[in-house]
Amino acid sequence: MAAVAPQTICPGTDVFATRHGSFIVRSDLGCYLQVLDFSSGQDIKVWDLHPACRGKGHYVGDPTSSAIYLLDGDSFCKVLDLNSEPPSNAVPLHPSCQGGDHYASCEGRFFVFFLKRGVALSVADLSTATAAKEVPLEGPFLDGLYYYGASATQISCFGMHESRLCGHLLATTGDKETFSIHPDVVSFLPGGLALIHGPAFGAWECIKLISNATDMPMPSSHEITRRVGYLKSAFGPKYQACGSADSDSLAISLLQAQFSLPAAYGGMRVQTEQEEWEAVAEEGEPLRVILQPRQKLYWWHYRLGFGEEAVLFCRALKITRSPSPPTHIPLPLAHS
Repeated sequence: MAAVAPQTICPGTDVFATRHGSFIVRSDLGCYLQVLDFSSGQDIKVWDLHPACRGKGHYVGDPTSSAIYLLDGDSFCKVLDLNSEPPSNAVPLHPSCQGGDHYASCEGRFFVFFLKRGVALSVADLSTATAAKEVPLEGPFLDGLYYYGASATQISCFGMHESRLCGHLLATTGDKETFSIHPDVVSFLPGGLALIHGPAFGAWECIKLISNATDMPMPSSHEITRRVGYLKSAFGPKYQACGSADSDSLAISLLQAQFSLPAAYGGMRVQTEQEEWEAVAEEGEPLRVILQPRQKLYWWHYRLGFGEEAVLFCRALKITRSPSPPTHIPLPLAHS
């Protein structure tokens, strides 16, 4: 069963909200998503992430203003957008605010989540930890994947529930609410494509069988035709690319990142960047062999996809004498 990957698997990934909407940062892709809200999926845009804003430990938005806080190690800085270089004068985090699993801002305060302890530390200022108090965590907030301030009075977290990703709201009044997350938003998260379309698979497909039913060697000429490339229509969420990358390049980057994830998050832990990521085309290759008596030869072609639908037809070919497909994966392993 696939799941969305947490920050520990994909560092530099986070979600937050400001008065300009809701955001998902993907440092590994060098971009971030902006949407009106995570449920409706309206007005989705993808922007370039400034190189100096990539790979931060946490991204915290103030839902009542334009402020975004970039936490990096034991310090943080404040920016108004992620397209520009952040200031160099980082402020140290107070020792009691260091080492949190997640961070959020709500009601003019910051919340530092310590999941192993089952508490969130609420402070008025991350550098001084003034007016600190601990809040016990309950229910889905004990093991969420991503946390953020959803509004002036609500904290939210994403969590897996019965093989789908849900959002959970907790108001400062104590009221609780669960909301759905739009499929195009889910698809942008690491592991999200597999939740929407099914886990990644790799399979050998038999594209040619030749045989000699006689008791004599037999010369044989054939043409092996295979498909190579990427099916653009298969898994392309409709994002408006507002940065340097176009929508096609963004979709390819999301697919490549998904294939590189471990199986627990719907991936195959393989690198696919070296494959042909142009539109699918047929290629023919002449073949001349001498078949031995009673011999059969099977030509296999490797393809990758999600659920039951292929999306990438690789160049790898394999010949066997057995009707059973090869067992090895003809792609390099992704870095863990």
